[in-house]
Amino acid sequence: MSMRPTFPAALLLFGGLAVFAQNAAPPPTPTEPAAPQQAGGQGDAPGERIITITYDGGTRNSPDLRYGPYVYEHPRPDGIRANVSNLDIFAQRGELRAPDEVLIAEAEGEREASFTGGVRVERGRLTATGPGLEYSEATGRGVMPQKPAIVVEPAEEGGDVVNIETDEVTFDVDTDTSVSRGNVTLTSGNQDAQAQELTFEEARDLAVLSSGGEQVTVRRRNDDGTFLTITADGVRVLTGQDTLLGRGNVTIVDGDITTTGDTIFYDDETSRAEVIGNPAVSVDTAFGSRITGGRIEQRTDTDLVRQLSDPTPSFDAAAFNLTGEAAAP
Repeated sequence: MSMRPTFPAALLLFGGLAVFAQNAAPPPTPTEPAAPQQAGGQGDAPGERIITITYDGGTRNSPDLRYGPYVYEHPRPDGIRANVSNLDIFAQRGELRAPDEVLIAEAEGEREASFTGGVRVERGRLTATGPGLEYSEATGRGVMPQKPAIVVEPAEEGGDVVNIETDEVTFDVDTDTSVSRGNVTLTSGNQDAQAQELTFEEARDLAVLSSGGEQVTVRRRNDDGTFLTITADGVRVLTGQDTLLGRGNVTIVDGDITTTGDTIFYDDETSRAEVIGNPAVSVDTAFGSRITGGRIEQRTDTDLVRQLSDPTPSFDAAAFNLTGEAAAP
């Protein structure tokens, strides 16, 4: 049986950080931990994944000074503040843990942190709130379960706020990307989308929606209270530009007009849909008309549909790719 050596002092210094035993008084003004190195501990994770926690006006206790965990508590709901790369975390309670039998001072890159008591996450224009968050230095990912709410402010004044509701969201600190999973609803202006998974690239306001074999549904509320509805196997939305790209078994329904195809591009500002198929088909039940072709334009402001003779799409599908993503065939 291995024995952990004991230390007589209530205060030890680990990597420049003051660590206090459970029955020791905390310092009057805790200071921000020293800047992390570019690689962390045995896990050799990038330095940008190393988490730092401050607790000014709160307490930090530990049942084991060398192995942890460290428990942070604060009387204010957002008194515990943690930072990792581009992510700021605010909570009332936090806990920092090392793997079993690993000194917490030597575990940078392998540690895990939990935050409870109500958590707020901020990154750029994004704010997420929920009951808790779990973070891993090894993966560089923070997970907020239990139906968090996410708000992304517009990049430009007068733009639409993006609201995301979901069962769970994961933040990647190596990028500016979050992934929401389970019963996802994205709302932006007069449009909303329903899916099971949403990847959101925050700087570009790019939403990539899928539903694991089921279809994604996007609705736009018209001025008269009716809805324009688009369904597809996968949908991508540039929320800041109000443009949409759908692929796979696409359908757009606007009043009496239904158009189907393989790919759809929709620009909300110009009220224009472009549907590509083999063939694309548009049916107007009010007039009993039917149009087919490789490329169809549907104007949702004037209810006009026409076949386009030029087979070349008018849009750039690559603009909807995630950063670093290969172009779709």
